[in-house]
Parts: sequence; C-alpha cells; structure tokens
Amino acid sequence: MTLTQPSKHRARVPAEHRVLGLDIRSLPPALFVIAVFVVLTIVVPRIDSSLAWDDPTEAGEQLALTDAIEFTPTAGWDVESGFRVDPGESVQKSGDVILAGDGVTFQISSDSFDGTPSQLLDQTAKVTSRTSDPSFQVEGDRTNLTTVTGEPGVLAPYSSIRGDGLAATFVIDGTGLQITAYGPPAQMTAAAEDIRDMITSIRSTDGNNR
Repeated sequence: MTLTQPSKHRARVPAEHRVLGLDIRSLPPALFVIAVFVVLTIVVPRIDSSLAWDDPTEAGEQLALTDAIEFTPTAGWDVESGFRVDPGESVQKSGDVILAGDGVTFQISSDSFDGTPSQLLDQTAKVTSRTSDPSFQVEGDRTNLTTVTGEPGVLAPYSSIRGDGLAATFVIDGTGLQITAYGPPAQMTAAAEDIRDMITSIRSTDGNNR
C-alpha cells in the first residue's frame, strides 16, 4: 500500500478572496476581536471614570436601619450603602448603612440583641478585633448619650489601622445598633458635630415617632 505524502504547499487563497495578499474571509472575526478589545480597554474605562458615583443625602431625608428604626443623615454625606425612607414615609427596604463625608466613614449595623448598650459595645470590640480588624481597640472613658427621642446609648473612642474613631451602641426594642465613625484626626474633629447629630437622630418609628 502506497501512502500519499501530505503536500508541503498550502492551498492558495482564491484571487477573489485576496486583498493585498490577505484572506478577506478572516477579516470580520479579526475586526470583531479588535472592536471588543477597544471597547473593554478604552471605551468602558473612560465611561466609568466620567460617571459620578456620589449619592449625597439631602436635608430631611431618612435612612431605614430596620422596618421600625431610622435616622437622619447630615445633608451632603454620600450614601455608599443604605436605603432611604420613601417620600410617603413608608419603609420598603432597610439595612446597614455606610456614609462617607470629607474623609470620614460613618457606619451603622443592626442585629437582634437582648443585653444593654454597654454589653453590646463590649461584644462589638471582641468580635471586630477577632475578625475584620485585629487592631480594633476601644479605649478611653465611655460616655452615656441619649437620642432625641430618649433612647439611651454609650459611646467610646477607639483606634485601629484604619484610623482613630468612635464606637457607639444602642439597644432599641430588642435590636442592637452598632455605630462606628473613623477617619484622620483632623477630619474627625471637623465632622464631630455631624456625627453626633446623626447618632442622636436614631429613633424608633413605632408609635408614629417620625
């Protein structure tokens, strides 16, 4: 049996499919790949950089921490996460809140808790230092504070690798609220009044206390 040797010469592209020696049949797939590359590496980044990601709060807006607890953010702080109470003052969605303003980050998280605000602050320090931020350390004297609707809480300064800050806790109708604010010392000092106003604005909406 005689084996046929493969040809050493590639089949020539028919003249009607050649331009400048290139097979024009391969151009559409190649152009598509080039177009996708240009879109992903040039167009999309430019569009992304041109979009404003700011979501500043306006005067009088409320953010819902739960379906029965809300607070008033200081106007101009950007909402990085959180849900606004709608204009009809009904809560459609609620959850943890992160606000940012002039280098300061303000956070509130909530969960079920049946202890005191001081016990919750102890727990906050233990959990945070063991998990997300081993450098987190509540230090200094604790201060009692009360919201505008009379809810008692505690506040203490803390330090961590993210900067100096403060931690505050409240327990409202079986819901524990953990509040932290942190940033560079100068910015924290400038934002101190805003932070206190936001903390003390926390309130239960049961009984129409809006």
